[in-house]
Amino acid sequence: MTAPFDLPDGWTSPPLADVCKIERGITFPAIAKSAAAGKGKIACLRTTNVQAIVDWDDLIYVSDGYVKNETKILRANDILISMANSLELVGKVAFVDHLPMKSTFGGFISSIRAFDKVIPRFLFYFLRTNSAQGKMRDTASRSVNIANLSLGQIYQIPIPLPPLPEQQRIVARIETLFAESRTARDALERVSALLKRFRQSVLASAFRGELTEREPQISKVLETLEISASARVSNGDLPEVPEGWAWTTTETLAANEPYSFSDGPFGSNLKTADYTSSGVRVIRLQNIGVGEFKNDAKAFVSREKYELLRKHEAKAGDVIIAALAEPVGRACLVPEGIGTAIVKADCIRLRVNNNLADSKFVMLALNTQEHFKRAEEAAHGVGRLRANFSDIKAFGVPLAPLPEQRRIVARIEALFAQADAIERAVAIAQQRADKLDQAILARAFRGEL
Repeated sequence: MTAPFDLPDGWTSPPLADVCKIERGITFPAIAKSAAAGKGKIACLRTTNVQAIVDWDDLIYVSDGYVKNETKILRANDILISMANSLELVGKVAFVDHLPMKSTFGGFISSIRAFDKVIPRFLFYFLRTNSAQGKMRDTASRSVNIANLSLGQIYQIPIPLPPLPEQQRIVARIETLFAESRTARDALERVSALLKRFRQSVLASAFRGELTEREPQISKVLETLEISASARVSNGDLPEVPEGWAWTTTETLAANEPYSFSDGPFGSNLKTADYTSSGVRVIRLQNIGVGEFKNDAKAFVSREKYELLRKHEAKAGDVIIAALAEPVGRACLVPEGIGTAIVKADCIRLRVNNNLADSKFVMLALNTQEHFKRAEEAAHGVGRLRANFSDIKAFGVPLAPLPEQRRIVARIEALFAQADAIERAVAIAQQRADKLDQAILARAFRGEL
């Protein structure tokens, strides 16, 4: 490979093999990892830790016996690279600017260490360019969901290389310009955080009965909907609800039909080996967002397998509840147009009794911060929390009369639509900021800064 443009005088374009060493991460069995530090354990970084800088907040720990030599210990000025990931994320790099603890790195990432002829940050910024990222992804081997980088292919990528003093000047200039764009980016991120809080504020107000005008003569929900005494749950530590509302449970809101409230198939009844390239859709945990069905992670089973698992069928409008974090208890609706589908284990499907409740109202109630706190308290496990099916059946739902539910849903949707419009504008501005950063890098490695 050669540089795709003419280099300034005094620059060269050696392959990466001439300017750095790539050290592969350690391997260990899945059972060996732990969420807690301890004697004889070492922090191990993974692909999730590879951000623009290293994310030290989400660590696992493994026995230091898996670290066979000192080259597997992370060093300051290392560059971590994601070697196995989705095609969009493979090749992502993070600069190690400090070491809060002794650490190693797992087998899906590698550490790039600069030789004396290149400044580590200069190398890092080059690896962030669209040119370098594109070359890595173009040569990656691909399976259904994973792309893998080849050390041999990475080593062949040419790097535009000026003398060391020029490298230092370019790095300083990049960081000055990036600081300016970062100010704008930080402001956009604050807007995104405000929108997230706004949505939760809307939901909190909605389920306190503060979002719509109440009908003064409306009958109490227990009378209007003829909910039996078993539908009521003791308020206990639950907050007060408006007059005419009642606390009930998700189980009570299930439709009067077989398997209206169901977990996904247990264990070996549905394995990854059962997946096919097309057929009946399988709804998995990664599809369950907070009030949003995430349709990008698709899996299927054959029609024959579906017939064996038919009691786990999910239809448009069903509520899907996540038994696993993050956060535990989040919910979304099965969207229109998904076709025949089933749920996987830890994905709880609730088909709501439409005489008692509006499915969207129930789904929104299960996405408030107050609900997440209660769900977390009910969940079990160390590290990643899980709610049992029995826990989920007992989740509390503040139930309004059905006409009021529909007005509340309409009001929430109107307010969320306003937030969505602002969010789209923010996303466009963030894309422009990303393009600006890439334009800065492109100019830097053409010698134009």
